[in-house]
Amino acid sequence: MTARRHPKFIIIPFLIKVMTVLITLTCRIRWHNREIYQQLLADEKPFVIATWHNCSTIAAWALKNSGITVMVSDSRDGEYVSRLAKHFGIKSMRGSSSRGAKKAIRTGLQLLRNNKPIAITPDGPRGPRYKVQSGVLWFAAAGNAPIIPLHMESSRQWVLKSWDGHVFPKPFSTIHISFGEPVMITRDDLEVDADRAANRLQQAMLGNVSLIEQAIAG
Repeated sequence: MTARRHPKFIIIPFLIKVMTVLITLTCRIRWHNREIYQQLLADEKPFVIATWHNCSTIAAWALKNSGITVMVSDSRDGEYVSRLAKHFGIKSMRGSSSRGAKKAIRTGLQLLRNNKPIAITPDGPRGPRYKVQSGVLWFAAAGNAPIIPLHMESSRQWVLKSWDGHVFPKPFSTIHISFGEPVMITRDDLEVDADRAANRLQQAMLGNVSLIEQAIAG
C-alpha cells in the first residue's frame, strides 16, 4: 500500500466533510459582495479566486459545485485537501511553489485560457501568513484574468495553533463570506515592479479581512 492510499486519506476528509455540513446547517450565512462572484460566473470568463490559507477548509464548502479548480500542494497534507475538495464537487490541480509547480502552472493556464476559474492560496503552503507570494500574480497576468479576494470567518470559531491560524466555524455561529473587488495584474505590472503588484493584491485581501472583522465586531 502506497502512503497516499492509506485509509486515513479516505476517512479523515470524509469526516471533515460530514462535520462541515452538519455545523453549517446550524449557522447563519452572511454574504458580502456576493454579486461580484455571481457576475463573474454568469459572464463565463476566467478569474482567479485568492483566499488566505487559514480559511481554505471552509472555502471548499463555500465554493461547492461552482466549477472552480483549486491548486493544492502536491504533498501528503495536500492529499487531505484534494480529497475534501472532491467531496464538495471541486476539482484540484496538484502543485505549489515548492513542489510540482510546472505541472500545476500548465494546468492552471490551460483552464484560464478555456475561460475556467481557478482558486489559489497565495500565502500557502508554508507562509508566512497573509503574505502574497508571486505565483498567483503570474497566473492571473498570463491568463489575462482578474484576481478576486475571498475571505471567510465566523462570529464564533475554532482557531488552530498552526502557522496560518486556521479557522473553522463553531455551531450556531454566523459565517461571513466576503468577496473583494477584482484586482487586475498585467505582465507589464510585474516586469516594472513585481513587489508593488504583490503588495496591491495583499492590501486588497487584507481589506477583505478587515471588512469581515468589522462586520463581526459591529
